[in-house]
Amino acid sequence: MIAVALSACGGGDGDGAGFAPASGNTHCSVSVGKQRITGTVTSVHDGDTITVGGESIRLASIDAPELDQAYGPSSRANLAAMVLGQSVTVTYAQTDRYDRVVGTVFKPDCSQVNLSQVAAGAAWYYEAYQCEIDIRQRQAYAAAHASARTAKKGLWANAAVAPWVHRNGVEAKVPASCPNGDAASD
Repeated sequence: MIAVALSACGGGDGDGAGFAPASGNTHCSVSVGKQRITGTVTSVHDGDTITVGGESIRLASIDAPELDQAYGPSSRANLAAMVLGQSVTVTYAQTDRYDRVVGTVFKPDCSQVNLSQVAAGAAWYYEAYQCEIDIRQRQAYAAAHASARTAKKGLWANAAVAPWVHRNGVEAKVPASCPNGDAASD
């Protein structure tokens, strides 16, 4: 990633975002990817995709309703109210097939935006990708998802179709266990 090398020497595209590898695997006491992007959120595409410093960021571990689904525009509005025009830190380890960074978004107070979307009933915990996160994070997402659903928050106020079913017509495959086990990462 050229931006990583440029930011290390003070270069870059001048858009205010900082791209740099981190020294550890945690941010705000959460086990996360080693790469970091810090900057201002300049746009919110939908309930799980934002732009920070020209970089498209897909929020990891969640899936929000598509814009053409019930609650899709509300999910986007919830995310925009949380982060649009604000400074965030994105931690990540990978990009997706659309070349978007797949990461966890943190506000300066260390609140996790991804988890907040689930807790608000604005997105699903995307269990099909549960093995990509630490057991403590899996538990937090599962609890937030269950709580929002039980309280009929947001998208749970009415019958809801998961976005992966909407896109593909089939349920996502959820792993029964993770190859890296269920031990907490340090």
